[in-house]
Amino acid sequence: MDNSAFISYRRNISGFPARAVFQNLRANGIDVFLDIESIDSGHFESVILNQIAARPYFILLLAPGSLERCDEPDDWLRREIEAAIDLERVIVPLLTSGFDFNAPYARPFLIGKLEQLTKFNALNVPLDYFEEAMARLRTRFLKPVALLVTPAPDQSAAQAKIELAAAEPSVTDQQLTAQRYFERALARSSEDFEGQIADYSEAIRLNSELVEAYFYRSIARKALGDDEGAAEDYRQYAYSKGIGLKPKEAAKHNSRGVLRFNKGDLDGAIAEFSEAIRLNPRFTTAFSNRADVLREKGDIEGALSDYSQAIDLDATYWHALYGRGSIYASRGDTSRAQIEQLRRDVLFMRAGAIP
Repeated sequence: MDNSAFISYRRNISGFPARAVFQNLRANGIDVFLDIESIDSGHFESVILNQIAARPYFILLLAPGSLERCDEPDDWLRREIEAAIDLERVIVPLLTSGFDFNAPYARPFLIGKLEQLTKFNALNVPLDYFEEAMARLRTRFLKPVALLVTPAPDQSAAQAKIELAAAEPSVTDQQLTAQRYFERALARSSEDFEGQIADYSEAIRLNSELVEAYFYRSIARKALGDDEGAAEDYRQYAYSKGIGLKPKEAAKHNSRGVLRFNKGDLDGAIAEFSEAIRLNPRFTTAFSNRADVLREKGDIEGALSDYSQAIDLDATYWHALYGRGSIYASRGDTSRAQIEQLRRDVLFMRAGAIP
């Protein structure tokens, strides 16, 4: 008798709910497998398929957008589902955000063996009542069963993946609320761009780690003609995913900017620092350096914006704190200037030297 389970999900859609399900089941003594990293095709059969065969339960998270790309034969989610069907696992679809098999985001992708998904006993999982849904999953759906399973020949790779997933921080209620807004945006009409943007924005406000929301919001913004907003969202997404970042090249442009600044070439320095920021949107030093140049040119608002950006990226960045504080002081905003001074004093205290 066994009730161990394999969790299948679309990573860019249901990452946080999948982790929450994994954590809840483990906390209640259920052996469960979750892969939080992409697996290359060479290891797919040796790890994933073996784990599906080794466990009687196959938990499938379905949210708006999850089945997208399942019309492609080599899609990894489709392969997992087909393997579970072929092995006659007990398939338990978990439907979040009112997932509907008949909705436009699902019905076109229920092809081949995936048509059988509508026949399985599914569990609705409202993300704002997550604990109650998990209790029902454990007590009514994951009862120990006598089902023929095939022990995985090499458990070490699978165990490493389980430990990696177990080391992830606990998913919070706020993150699940953010997920609810994210999925609501995905379920909206493909032409409701304003509604999508509102929901993605709320999801990002609640959980800035939900980086996929930046990507989808960039698409909606582009559709409404907001090219600048779309580009900024994609930069945020790309940085979080490590797409197109060139830290070495960014560092080179930052160094060139410093040289140009020292030679009095202010416009050239700004161009170099801006290029460094384009290559690495989280380059704190480049923002602070550009702020110095902008201030030298008399663009106080631009300098203040860049100093603030640097501080947002690193609240302990002393030079930016000093720069922003001095601007506040020059404007007669003594209260803000004093706050900046206090923050710098705290940094000095941490370093063991009180000025």
